[in-house]
Amino acid sequence: MYRDILSLVGGTPIVELKKLRRDGMARVLVKLEYMNPTGSHKDRIAIYMVREAERQGKLKPGGVIVEASSGNTALSVAWVASRLGYKAILVVEEEASPVKIGLIKALGAEVVEVSGGYRKALETAREIAYREGGVFLNQYDNEANVKAHYETTAREIYMQTGGYLDAFVMGIGTCGTISGVAMYLKEKLSNVKIVGVVPRGAAILDGPGSVGERIEGLSHNGIPGIYERYRRFIDRVESVGFEDALKYMRYAIRFEGIMGGLSTGANLCIALKIAEELREGIIVTLAPDSAMRYSHLLS
Repeated sequence: MYRDILSLVGGTPIVELKKLRRDGMARVLVKLEYMNPTGSHKDRIAIYMVREAERQGKLKPGGVIVEASSGNTALSVAWVASRLGYKAILVVEEEASPVKIGLIKALGAEVVEVSGGYRKALETAREIAYREGGVFLNQYDNEANVKAHYETTAREIYMQTGGYLDAFVMGIGTCGTISGVAMYLKEKLSNVKIVGVVPRGAAILDGPGSVGERIEGLSHNGIPGIYERYRRFIDRVESVGFEDALKYMRYAIRFEGIMGGLSTGANLCIALKIAEELREGIIVTLAPDSAMRYSHLLS
């Protein structure tokens, strides 16, 4: 029995692909982050960012938390805020899944929808935080984002694989997950390869000003501050088109029973590519959120 639902965050299981992997390929393990309480890996960073704001004295009892997000972090922040007695105002890009927006509102948070990409969302969130006297968490540049995955996700992966893995594949959104996991794994394993995943045409590969295909949860039109600081830990970055991400999302559901979302499909597309290149060994990737949030794409 758990006395506090926040304590359910983390400790997610890891499962091996059986049908999508062919003979002569490295093994691929998928960590099911959609089994966190709100259904995504962002629960981890929401707790870390809020607790860090409290520790620094920026967040007082009954205070206001403001965040900009494509959806998952907004939901996680709304959930943490509701549990800890804070008011949450979430600035969400208008293309975000309507399921996520509905859940955010159900948690009692205020939702502000904006167009113009993540930079416009950041600008709007800063303005709201200033006006409301709130704390803007800013996941794209918040070190607690990296720390959450360094201290939890990475350690879990290392323990679950017995310290034996050859590559980690992860989509680059805020870059917090891949940075925290990469930093930890490279401290432990000298030869591990870290592979980032972005949408085709994304600014991270094609340069500032580029607007890639939209894959919710992945950075398509900007370069996060965390990426600039931690890119040295990433050995290579691969791109995936929207249609391939959707195809592998469907493959994961149908052939593996892995109910991951669109970014899961993108991760698997590249993880299987790396598995084919390496031919042997172990590759780990994440199913960051649930297919239930993208049911409109499955019909």
